[in-house]
Amino acid sequence: MQKKNVYFVQVDVSSGKNSKIVYLPYTAGVIIANAFKDEDVKSAYEFKDFIFIRQEIDAVVEEMDEPAVAGFSNYVWNTEYHLALAAAIKRKFPDCVTVFGGHNIPPDASFLEENPQVDYLCFGEGEVTFARLLNALNDGTVTQLTNIAYRSENGCVVTEKEAFCGVDYASPYLDGWFDNLSQKHPDYEFNTILETSRGCPNSCAYCDWGPLKEKTRYFPLEKVLAEIEWIGKNKIGFVWGADANFGIGKNDLIIADALVAAKEKYGYPERVRINYSKGNTERVREIVRRFNRKGVDREGATISLQSLNPVVLENIGRKNMSLDKFRDNFSLYHEEKLQVYSELILGLPGETYDSFLDGICKLFEIGQHFIFEVYHCIVLPNSQLGNKEYMEKHGIRTSRAEIVRFHCAADAYYIPEKINIITETNTLPCDKWQRCGLFAGFTQSMHACGLLRCLAIYAHYELGVSYRSFYEGLMDYIEGNDVPFIANFYNEVKDSFVGLAKGITPKFVADFAGNLVWDHYEFMFLHASADIDRFYAELMPYLKGIIKDEKLLSQLVAYQKAIIRKPCEEKSECDTDYDFYNYFRRIYVNKYAPLEVGSFRTVFTDTNPVYNWDDFGKQVVWYGKMGSKSYKADVKVDNI
Repeated sequence: MQKKNVYFVQVDVSSGKNSKIVYLPYTAGVIIANAFKDEDVKSAYEFKDFIFIRQEIDAVVEEMDEPAVAGFSNYVWNTEYHLALAAAIKRKFPDCVTVFGGHNIPPDASFLEENPQVDYLCFGEGEVTFARLLNALNDGTVTQLTNIAYRSENGCVVTEKEAFCGVDYASPYLDGWFDNLSQKHPDYEFNTILETSRGCPNSCAYCDWGPLKEKTRYFPLEKVLAEIEWIGKNKIGFVWGADANFGIGKNDLIIADALVAAKEKYGYPERVRINYSKGNTERVREIVRRFNRKGVDREGATISLQSLNPVVLENIGRKNMSLDKFRDNFSLYHEEKLQVYSELILGLPGETYDSFLDGICKLFEIGQHFIFEVYHCIVLPNSQLGNKEYMEKHGIRTSRAEIVRFHCAADAYYIPEKINIITETNTLPCDKWQRCGLFAGFTQSMHACGLLRCLAIYAHYELGVSYRSFYEGLMDYIEGNDVPFIANFYNEVKDSFVGLAKGITPKFVADFAGNLVWDHYEFMFLHASADIDRFYAELMPYLKGIIKDEKLLSQLVAYQKAIIRKPCEEKSECDTDYDFYNYFRRIYVNKYAPLEVGSFRTVFTDTNPVYNWDDFGKQVVWYGKMGSKSYKADVKVDNI
């Protein structure tokens, strides 16, 4: 009997027009590796190919060989493309069975009802279910399966849910499922996913892991170490850690050392990004320390807060450590010059305009002056926040907008992907949501990226000006005065939030820094840096209204301007009557001491200079993730 052909689709988040970097289809690989361990599956089916590069739909279908089953692993970054591909497959191969699963599939039959090109849904972890479905399709026992939805003569049927809690699944790396992909796609560089555990004991309402609230399951250590060896040997450039709380497990230091050892042995992986635990801070810091020594970690440690409003934390089922502990952690990382970033989410239920702005500024007060990300709150189908009753209770309203792939070309996607962004709640009207987004982006560019960080810190510590007053006042100044250079990029970002509330997704391109899409705060930073003298000149009237000592202000602006990295500037210096460098260095580790007066020459050297705007955008803004990377790294202060 001729075997039936199986394809599995997991189109990558990063691939698009002209992109030559792509993720290996890890989820698809795990499901296929486990399905084809089954002897009945192997005897009835032949696996033909993974479809994981975002190519023209017609070209993909043309390459397919009489598919009997096409599986699709779905998340927010690929579902629209998958639906279009499934429809095209059905047009050419109407007998092909299409199976959709993954985090973006709601737990009922609604997705099936809305999409006639989909034949079956799989719920939960798919390793067991997909293998069973293949066998059931072959012997006609589909109605006996758990964890699926299908159409019947009487409408859509959702079968009983069953939990599978495996940990020792087959590995697509070690079983050879990815071995020929580099030969088939020689023009591509590969990234991948490393999964060392599953499950999350937390139950954050915005997360589609949250409703599971299950004990963490750890994969066999020998298997994980062997996969890391495979990753290094096969020259995989970037690894995304799929664990929810890396650093909480007793073997995580061993795994971290294995990643470092692979880079030392093979040169790969070049970088990793990890979702760190917010619990075991000592172990996490040691992992970051070891990664930092070898240049492995891309962004450093995560100290995520999501919100500093107790009402919000109660609404989303989250508990943060105390602010004192946050402060201590920031100090410890900064003292060792280890990178640490924080995350906030805009639009969480219970957040107000005041609490959100105060939360950002509280970050500065406890020592996070460098990297903080502010994410839109997305309504995910399998999160508590996506529950209809929950949304009604909190007055949640959303805008359906296109996902923008930053640092890619503006037309990177053939088929735009969509997400539902919260733009209004009972406590945060839409106009205030827009203002919160603008304030977040403005403080990211001016404070975290460093353009006005020193000025704001000085005003806070020496003049009692709150960070919120400093930056809100500055926004009012820009909007009420003739500052054409700043207004040009500021107003573009401001208007973008009005459009986003209507589903119009902005794409910020700085032509002088390459044809790439930037995040809004990166866009503002790049434009301000492009003519930094004019930038400070337009702000000087506002700054004079805060810092009355004109000599000190002049010298502080000169210091601030000199420490910022710029293309083609390897070295800069300034003579001042104040030791600004050591003053700010102490504040960054929460050890304030008064500003020392004297006669000082400060010399700033860029230890990794760049010589054009394209490289500046890529190396400093994109790869550097800003933070301290926007300042010259080598600073010498001498008495004169």
